Amino acid sequence: MMKMQRKMLFQILLGFLLGRIEVFGINPAGVSYFAVCYTETGARLPVGIAVFCGMVTAFPLEQAAACGMVMLSLVLAADFLKKRNFLVQMGHAALIVSLATGALHILRLALVPHLQYEAWLAALDSILVLVCTRVLFDGVHFFLHSRKGQNPGNEEIISLVLLGAFGILGIPDLMIADISLIWLAVVFAVLVMGYCYGTGAGAIAGAIGGCVLVFGGQAGSMIGIMALLGICAGMLREQGKLLLAGACFCSAVAFCYLVSRELMQAGELKGLGIACVVFLLIPEKILGKISLRGGGWEDRWESEHLQSLLRHKLLDFSQSFQNLSKSLSGDKEQEKKETEAETKKLWQLMSEELCSHCEHCENCSGQIALLRPEMAGMLAAAQEQGQIVLENMPVEFAKTCVHKERFLLEANQNLHLANMNRGFQNKILQNQKIVAGQMREVSEIVGELSDKLPTIKKIPDSLSERIVRELKKNRVVLGNMAFYEKYDGRLEIKLSGRTVKGRFVTTKEVGEIISGMIGRNVVAREECRKVFPREEIAFVFEETVKLQAVTGVSRIPKAGEEICGDTFSCMQLPSGELLMALSDGMGSGNAACEESERVIEMLEQMAEAGFSEVSAVKLINSMYLSQEGSRSFATADVAVFNLYNQCVQFLKCGASTTYLCSEEGMEKIEGEALPVGVVDDFEPYLRKELISAGDYVIMMTDGVVDSFSRENYELEEQLWEYFSARTGPQELAEHILQEAVRRQGGEPEDDMSVMAVTFYDR
Repeated sequence: MMKMQRKMLFQILLGFLLGRIEVFGINPAGVSYFAVCYTETGARLPVGIAVFCGMVTAFPLEQAAACGMVMLSLVLAADFLKKRNFLVQMGHAALIVSLATGALHILRLALVPHLQYEAWLAALDSILVLVCTRVLFDGVHFFLHSRKGQNPGNEEIISLVLLGAFGILGIPDLMIADISLIWLAVVFAVLVMGYCYGTGAGAIAGAIGGCVLVFGGQAGSMIGIMALLGICAGMLREQGKLLLAGACFCSAVAFCYLVSRELMQAGELKGLGIACVVFLLIPEKILGKISLRGGGWEDRWESEHLQSLLRHKLLDFSQSFQNLSKSLSGDKEQEKKETEAETKKLWQLMSEELCSHCEHCENCSGQIALLRPEMAGMLAAAQEQGQIVLENMPVEFAKTCVHKERFLLEANQNLHLANMNRGFQNKILQNQKIVAGQMREVSEIVGELSDKLPTIKKIPDSLSERIVRELKKNRVVLGNMAFYEKYDGRLEIKLSGRTVKGRFVTTKEVGEIISGMIGRNVVAREECRKVFPREEIAFVFEETVKLQAVTGVSRIPKAGEEICGDTFSCMQLPSGELLMALSDGMGSGNAACEESERVIEMLEQMAEAGFSEVSAVKLINSMYLSQEGSRSFATADVAVFNLYNQCVQFLKCGASTTYLCSEEGMEKIEGEALPVGVVDDFEPYLRKELISAGDYVIMMTDGVVDSFSRENYELEEQLWEYFSARTGPQELAEHILQEAVRRQGGEPEDDMSVMAVTFYDR
């Protein structure tokens, strides 16, 4: 809320300053800024009032009123279009204010005598309103909607610099002890942009700042001088703030004296010195946040290009596996044609082998009847039944064949051999289809990996150097350091380092130093060593999550069994997510335990490798189907918690109900998907929900659920009672299990397991 209020106040202040800008007697920036803020649904009314008040302080009242009418026309047009279900976007707003500006100018020129250049200014005003609305939109949109650490693009950088320049141009040109506030603001902005973002941004800021000074009455050469000052600041940013400020001061004085000695008067000289001193007094932590916010916009092409190549290569692999899957799946229509051809061939062989040795072969019409097309359907039915009977044979064959019994005996023997051959072929085709399904799943997995590749985050060299210097002061020498942004926006830092001067430094200390430099809280991963040793080793730091999870598990085997057939998992994934899984094997005891353990172990291995839970479960299902011998199955109840984005993905395969308890009420997650290993065409049940601090998630097997009356909602009442009392997750799991056992007379009729998790603010 405080962040939104600060943004709103900044919008209003900037609107007032932009309303004061006068360029050739017109003000396109103020109207354009209002149009952009109106389409961004920000502080519309306050911004409009601020822009109008700024115009009143800098323009004649009639000109300010005309601009106010242009802004009012946008409000009325947007309201009119909204009633007709048409939402006004930036492009529409730009066109509306441009046309309204042009219409007012045409009306004024038609009513009042005017000079020719006034007509040109009117046309220029309409065009500039249209252009400025488009240019300023990128900066305002980034300011209002960007996430922390998000990098602005080139267009957004230019738009933000223009907004800053317009804001400086709108500052009243006050002189305090012969020092111009505009001169002071321009020099300071150029130093900050060059130091934080390098030579490119420094040159842009200098050129635009020079234009601001020219509009304020300075000589035109100030544009080039300020651009050179920005380049100088960017080139020297690796040398530290003190050297940069001193060199920029001397360079600015030298540039001005080289062009004209009149450019650098006493007031400008004092303003330059004050700007350099203020720049030196700004803490590194604040500059580090600014640098990370803009983060390396000028040098990102190379890393993004490499990552794009890697992503395309993974997609090529995915397509290759997909094509291989299609080729292995086969063509059902082609298989049907081949089966019919084999059937005809079988009848023909039997007819030739048996009938050719018969003494009545030449006069037998039954032989001809065997070669008719309808016999293919009869043989197919016989293959299903397992034998050929005389009643199914053609009438001509039954009447004329003198060796019917011998023919049927030989035919059934050949049919038996054909069925055996067909069985082997079907088994091969079935395994081939299973392999094709696995290839298809691998294709989807590789495609998912390409989408989840972390984005290389190029930070400014100045920030990297400051981190290296600060850690070196604390006796930590860094080897390599790289920043990444995961697919969910979480920051990850990979570095290698060692200690010097005989002192061990903890990863907690290093994490606090880096956090202070970049403005985001990072900690070392759990698997990393807790201290930096004397030899250089690798560490991984990642941004802390917003929620902390506490889990509890309780289970009991079926009465008479020593081992519970349910298996559970609770593990932290490399992606930073929390995986909770519960599997109930078929039956009870050792056999059920083996089945559920197999599902959980394969799920853990694939999840650790980076596969999504959906792809992992589908691949596990195909592995089950490819097993020889008896068929078995197991349920899968999976919940993957993203504690950074505060959401959970539920996946259910034949599992019991999962309950999500929050302040808003109780959600029941129920799925109708079949267990793992039942059918080939397998689709798990998926559902995504948001979570927050204080929520509970309870998972259980059907042995627990069946103990409570579903008609009276007894289980829901118990869970809500424990949730309201803020019972700990371990205690909650034990209470629910004990109550379920009590309801079955102390003798559990099935394996029972309960898993619970609750969340707290980090």
